[in-house]
Amino acid sequence: MLRSLRSQLTLLLVGLLLLLAVFTGYATLNTMRNDSEQQARQLLMVASNAAGQTLQVRSDQLTDSVRLLAADFGFRQAVATAEAETISSVLDNHGARINADLAFLFTPDGRMLASTAAVQDNAVLPGLFEQARAQQGSQASVLSVGERAYQLVLVPVRAPHIIAWVGMGFSVDQQLASQIADLTGLQVSFIRLSGERLVLSSTLSAAAKQQLAEQLQHIMLDERVLPELLPQHISQLFALSETQQLWGVLHLPNAQWLANYQALRNQLLQIFSLGLALALVVAFVYTRSVTRPLDKLVRYAKAIGRGQEVQPPAVALAEVGLLANTLTQMRAAIQQRERQLLEQVERDPLTGLANRLAVEKHLAARLQQQASTLLLLNIAKFRYVNDSLGYHSGDLLLQQLALRLNNETTISFCARLGADEFLLVIPSALEEEQINSLLVNLAQPFDLAGSAINLQLVAGVYATTALAQDVNAILRRLEIALANAKADNLPQAWYRTGQDESHQRELTLIRDLPQALDSGQFSVVFQPKVDIVARRCRAAEALIRWQHPTLGFVSPMEFITLAERTGNISLISNWMLQQVIRQLASWQQLHPQVAVAVNLSAADLLDDALPARILAALAEAAVPVSALTLEVTESAVMQDASRAIANLKVLKQAGIKLAIDDFGTGQSSLAYLKNLPVHEVKIDRAFIKDIEHNQQDALIVQATAQLAGGLGLTVTAEGLENHAGLSRVLDAGCQQVQGYYFAKPLPAKDFSQWLQDFATQGERFFPPAVDPATAPTAAQ
Repeated sequence: MLRSLRSQLTLLLVGLLLLLAVFTGYATLNTMRNDSEQQARQLLMVASNAAGQTLQVRSDQLTDSVRLLAADFGFRQAVATAEAETISSVLDNHGARINADLAFLFTPDGRMLASTAAVQDNAVLPGLFEQARAQQGSQASVLSVGERAYQLVLVPVRAPHIIAWVGMGFSVDQQLASQIADLTGLQVSFIRLSGERLVLSSTLSAAAKQQLAEQLQHIMLDERVLPELLPQHISQLFALSETQQLWGVLHLPNAQWLANYQALRNQLLQIFSLGLALALVVAFVYTRSVTRPLDKLVRYAKAIGRGQEVQPPAVALAEVGLLANTLTQMRAAIQQRERQLLEQVERDPLTGLANRLAVEKHLAARLQQQASTLLLLNIAKFRYVNDSLGYHSGDLLLQQLALRLNNETTISFCARLGADEFLLVIPSALEEEQINSLLVNLAQPFDLAGSAINLQLVAGVYATTALAQDVNAILRRLEIALANAKADNLPQAWYRTGQDESHQRELTLIRDLPQALDSGQFSVVFQPKVDIVARRCRAAEALIRWQHPTLGFVSPMEFITLAERTGNISLISNWMLQQVIRQLASWQQLHPQVAVAVNLSAADLLDDALPARILAALAEAAVPVSALTLEVTESAVMQDASRAIANLKVLKQAGIKLAIDDFGTGQSSLAYLKNLPVHEVKIDRAFIKDIEHNQQDALIVQATAQLAGGLGLTVTAEGLENHAGLSRVLDAGCQQVQGYYFAKPLPAKDFSQWLQDFATQGERFFPPAVDPATAPTAAQ
């Protein structure tokens, strides 16, 4: 029975007796400390009473001296006759005899006649004077004067009526502090807690005095005993003047009141230490037979944890022996499960290739050995294989491709990263032709149930050096290269230096765009659309600009493309509509005839709620529908023609003008133009910018203008940049021109000024040969 672990551990309960002794000693020491602290507080109370009596005796002595002066016949005569020199001499002499630091004389109404120090009567002594005059007798008090304090006495001078008030005072200074310190045996400080809190004088050391000055800024006088006012001291306040917040502080060092306590504590600690040592010896004897087997078992468990093959310890205790056998069985089971888990965790279950975890774990070490060429292989349009042949057939194709990869001798490592993406590591530098040859070999027809299946393989390629270690950066660059290959419809694309930074820039723009719309980074500019037939301007196109706080100016072509790709284009469109409608509302008085065009994306055209949202915004801002024009590209309409045309018809019926932007660059412009419910056609700048030199461009513009004019549409030429092209577009039949020739895109304020200048000076833009009376008329 005594050999069991449970029986041996029972002996350890004896240790509870030691704990009980420790708790008892702690309670005893705590009580002794509290008693010593209470005695220290009593000592401080007695010392504060003694300090108060000292101040009272000092005040009585000062009062008697001042009364003698007030009763002196010569002094009273000098006061009565207002002999200033005599008064000053008497005050100086009498004050010197009693070692007074301050002497002064007041008139009965409180005006100071003389003083031995520069003291403003109304600034320092009004309270003392008013109390003395109210009692018609002497008055003593302690007052603060600048950074000093004085114990003052004010006595009336009678002859027989009060003809003046004479007063004297002792400075509450270092000498007084030392006197009280000698009397009480404690350190003494005088402090002021009103206004700027100061230590007036103190017998403390310079360092302790500095600590006291810092603590004064935080104390609250809830209690007179302040144990935490000064480290290593208990402090006791006694009042010099509560109205003036002048206090004396007695400091009792902790070492004084803790001396007896520490002596008793040391004796108790010696007793408890002896008892603890005896208990430890006894416990060691009884527990040794238990701890030795446990130590062996712990070492055995640690060896198992490190994966070492060691023999289980031989122990006598039955429970420990059973636990050792259990650990041995557990080690075998763990080793088996580890082998299975490693196989599963780092292997793709479908193809048997390494997976992404294995790549992240081992790729860096492989790449450090030598320079390599990495390929991120993708099966183009593999989704259609699954859709047409089924997922089971797709899995069989992936397995066959994995087998080919394993059999390819040039590949040192391959892994399946995703559904149809494979990473290939080739430990040598390859040329583009070699990679094409490899892709052709890997893409040989696959046999699927007797049928030959052809797969198109696309690869992103990245060449590494032997120093390459950042696996995440390598995979990201491979992804960029693969994306470029897919975008350009090429079998392979190499990562080029700088593409990673470009990718990071795109991520930054995509991340910052929603917040930038609300933080003032975006702005709207307006480019005039000039009616070259009537030679006036009543329209403009609103264009968006982005000034990024770190990237600087961002081209609209860049961030609009990203917004369309990420589904954020509607945020930009809604923001633009809000800004333009707000600007149109502000122009209703100054430029009521101006119409502003806003570009819409394909996503906007497919939003069935768009017409109602635009009309509601116009109504709320009190802007007529004729002031807003919406521009759409033909390619945007073609994404879902029936739905887009339906929404455009609703907008047209509501009175909003519609325009086809970039006309002539699509593949079905003429076929769909007759079905689009638009008012205006904007010929792309590609046909306008060189129209004065290119006859083909001129013919295309003329044919387009005639076609649009036949359909009753207004024709706008985009991108006109010089005077020579103006006559050509006018001859071709265009009614409006938008381009740098007339004005670049302008902020709202500058555009407003441009409109006013154009109304008076616009003729200078037009060639003299153009006769408006014979020019084509604008379509309505």
